[in-house]
Formats: sequence, structure tokens, C-alpha cells
Amino acid sequence: METFLSQAESLGERPFLYFHQDGDWRCLSWAEARERVLRVAAALMAEGVGPGDRVALISENRFEWILADFGIQAAAAVSVPIFPSLLPATVRAIVEDCSAVVGLAGTEELACKMLGAPALRRVVTFGPDLHRWFQREPAPAELEELERRAARLDRDDLATIVYTSGTTGESKGVLLAHRNMVDMAASDLRAFGIGPEDVLLSALPYAHVLERVSGVFNVVTAGAQLWVSRGLDRLAEDVAEVRPTIMIGVPRIFEKVHDRVLEQVAAQPRLRRVLFAWALRAGRRHARAPEAGGVGRRQNALADRLVLAGVRRRLTGGRLRFFVSGGAPLSEEVEEFFWSLGIQILQGWGMTELTSGATSNTESEHRFGTVGRPLPDVELKIAPDGEILVRGPGVMLGYHRRPRMTDDTLADGWLHTGDVGMLDRAGYLRITDRKKDLIKTAGGKYVAPLPLEARLQEERVIEWALLVGDERPFVTALIVPDWAALRTLHDIDGDPNALVRDSRVRGIFQAALDTLNRNLAGFESVRAFALLPYPFSEENDELTPTLKPKRRVIMRRYAEVIDAMYEAAHGAHAAHMVHTEA
Repeated sequence: METFLSQAESLGERPFLYFHQDGDWRCLSWAEARERVLRVAAALMAEGVGPGDRVALISENRFEWILADFGIQAAAAVSVPIFPSLLPATVRAIVEDCSAVVGLAGTEELACKMLGAPALRRVVTFGPDLHRWFQREPAPAELEELERRAARLDRDDLATIVYTSGTTGESKGVLLAHRNMVDMAASDLRAFGIGPEDVLLSALPYAHVLERVSGVFNVVTAGAQLWVSRGLDRLAEDVAEVRPTIMIGVPRIFEKVHDRVLEQVAAQPRLRRVLFAWALRAGRRHARAPEAGGVGRRQNALADRLVLAGVRRRLTGGRLRFFVSGGAPLSEEVEEFFWSLGIQILQGWGMTELTSGATSNTESEHRFGTVGRPLPDVELKIAPDGEILVRGPGVMLGYHRRPRMTDDTLADGWLHTGDVGMLDRAGYLRITDRKKDLIKTAGGKYVAPLPLEARLQEERVIEWALLVGDERPFVTALIVPDWAALRTLHDIDGDPNALVRDSRVRGIFQAALDTLNRNLAGFESVRAFALLPYPFSEENDELTPTLKPKRRVIMRRYAEVIDAMYEAAHGAHAAHMVHTEA
């Protein structure tokens, strides 16, 4: 918190926080933001919020969220951010688990999700209530008390409890200290060279540690500018208007951009399609071997002048330094596509328990298919079973009210991440899977699903692929088709509920599986599949707020489909055996 207040005092009237309101972009200076943060802190004290008290915060991304978060910390209270997309029962469980005494909510509807938690005394909405706080002049005694609270705060004091979104459906409160956020921001700035001239367009949920620390807090530490996007549905417009230098996203965002570009190219006349394909190949060769000169460099320069620069300008606004991709694995095909266009996309890896990122590719050190090297002051090692262990400034204090889980996760001075990976000779980390996601077939063979799912999702007609096979005789897949791509590429259209049984459609997906299976061991091969008519969604509790599938939830929801798929596969196998014997 001291970082924000000191930066704001130093930078004064310089522009800090931009947001869209009444059809135009508005700006708060550092001084204006500081004043509002202190007014929120004073108002919270007037509500009886004491040092260490929990204050829950639930809202869509808005500039008020950022001011409220810093206001909570300025009151020496503990901020508990909650994803607005969570179901009411989950929100109430979080508010109850952390014993929040006050709630701050973006809307009345979100405020209602908090109601019923025993310790909760009041919920304040971002409408008239919070804006009255912005206008309320703190009394001198209140400002003196805020100064006393700030002076008593220690680096190791609890700053926030961040509840993980949980691909397993299990949500845990991660305890992060003030030093975790300050030290990891300092590490990021050293790795990425972020400075006052940078402009971050902020689009991921603030309740997620990736955007909150690697985005907002990095901007504050660097004294840069922060622009709040209007949301994913307006993101392309925002990019064009803001022209950011840095932006953080999850793989699904970049995959959608990749698919949209290819669809637009496919609709062009043949000559333009051929020219784009040639330019992309030239860009790919340069991206893979930038040190190579001669013909390759000249071809890339020509491709850039004729094609790539225009595409890059439309996608990034023209002054982007780099995208950062985190939160889930980025396919190498999508990564290579952006680099071929001359857009640096830097894949990193981390988790809530590590206060966001622990490793990342950077502008100067990048290797395709990896999540980069450890960030400054972060140490990694690989356990005998392949699990990634981490030690460093971002390691959490522990889990809220879960001492046994804390002891299991923070063992021998290292955080046991649950991710499985390998380090190459140059120190780049490659993630291979989650320990909990590994499939153990009935035959005792282990299959890592994430790499195979990623390869399937590189097929343009596949939106989601989820492998099944734990304690089953063989591996199968649940596949969600990309119906728009199927229409564009194969001229197949209609009701998805009927198309999932269409032999033409199933033939297309069987061909994709056949291609995948050619290079797999027998026990890894995907022997059968079921097509699902509709994509996974947050609304159905099938995706986390960072758009990762909740594996256990999906498996439960489609249990009958999975059982029917195995029964059909067994029947087909038996019929084949009878035919062979005959």
C-alpha cells in the first residue's frame, strides 16, 4: 500500500487511471486517485473496519474496483476479491469463510450474492454509496489514524486473501502478504523493463492475481498508465483506441484472435490468400531464426512491408511492445502465429500461491513451447516425480484455515506446485501437466491429458477437447466443435444437437483423432469420442473465470454421455472381434 501512496504523492497530476464513461475516456491523475483511496479508507474506518478485518470486494472490472482495493489496504484491512461470475452459494461461502465484516459490490445484484454471511455487517455498492465516499472529506483525526495504521503495518502482514478459481471445483483462500505483492512487482519490472512510458490495457478480471499483480500493481510500481477495458466484447475497439504498449491475456483470447484472422483471410480472393500465406511463412522463418541473414531477412522485410505490418497495426494499435499470456497453456501454433506477424507474445507460468508469475519468456530471452526462465529472485527445481517446486518472494503465507494443506504444500522450504514439468539445459521450463489431472487407466498406465488436448485444440474445428480415461480401459475425449469454423471450412451448418450425430461431422473429428493417434503409444491413443453441442461456459460453472475447464464439474455433468461413449466403444470392439473370428 505504501508503494501506491508514495508513487501517487510523487507523480501528482500525471495521468494514471483511464476509464470509459458517458461515451468517452476519462482520466484520474495520481493525486486524484490517492485522494479517493484515502477517502475510501476513512469511510471504512467510520464503518468500524479495524486493522486486519476482512473486506470482500466483488465487481466487474471498473476503475472503482482499483480504488476500493487500495482503500481497503490503506485502512490496514485485508482485501478479499471475489469473481463476479461465481454462483451466489460460492460467493456466500467465501464471504463466510474469510469472516468479512463489510462487502463492496459493483451492483445491487452482486451485493445480493454476499447476503447471509454471519459476520457481514453491511454491503456498499459502487453506485451512489461508493461515490458518496469519494466525496466525503475525512476528518483530521481519521487521517491521523490512517497514518498510524500505515506506520504499524509490517511487510509480512496479511494484505489479501485470494480464493483460487479451482479447475477441480475446490476453492481455497490463499494468504498473501504485502511483501509478496511488492517484491514480485519489483521482480517483474526487472524482467520486463516496464517504465513510466508504458501503457497497460487491462482486460482480465481484477479478482485474478495475474491481472491484479502482474497488471495493476506492476503499473503502480512503474509509475505507468492503466486503462480499464470495457470488456472482452469491446476489446478490439479498446486496443485500437488506446494503442497499449503492454497487455496481459489468457490463451483463449489469443486463440480467438488467431482464429478470427484466419477466417478473415479465408474469405479473401485467392491472390490475397496466397500472399498472406507466403508472408506468414517468411515471418515464421524469421521468428524461428532471427539471427539468420541473407535471403530470409530480405523476404521477411518484404513480407512485413506488404502484409504483416498492416495486420499487426490492426491487431495491436501500432505501438505494442508485447503481449503476456498466462493462466493456462498457450499452444505453440498460436504462439508461433503471433511471432510470425512480428507480435511478441510472451508465455509465462505461475499460480495464485506464487503471487502471479514465477517464470516467463521475455523480450530478450524467448524459447517457443516453454514458459520461460525463472523471474529474478525465483528458484525452481524439479522433484523426482516431475513436480515443479518453487522458492522465492512470491510464495504465499499459507492457506486460510487449512493448516494441513499448508504444511503439505509448503514443505522443506519449497512450494509444491502440483504442476509437472521439465527444465531444459538453458533453464527454460516446459509444463507437461497437472499432477491431479494425470489419467491413470485401468491398465495402470499414466497419460498426461493437457498436451494432447492442446494438440487437438490446434484444429480449427475444435473449440474444446477434454480427455477421459481415469480407471477406464482406454482413453476417450469429449469434444466441443467450433461450429463457425465447421461452417466456413466444410460448408456444414445446422442445429448443433443434430450435427453431433451427423456422420459427415463425426468423420471430420475422427480424422483429427487419427492424425493425433499416429504419434502416440497404444495406451495414449484416443479410442472414441463424444461431440457436445454447446461450448463450456462460466454460467454453467464449467469454466473458471480465467476460462480454464473445470474438469471434475464437466465429468460429473456429462457422466451419462461418457458412460454411453464407453458402452458404444465396447460394443463396436466386440462386433469387430466377432467379425474377425468369423
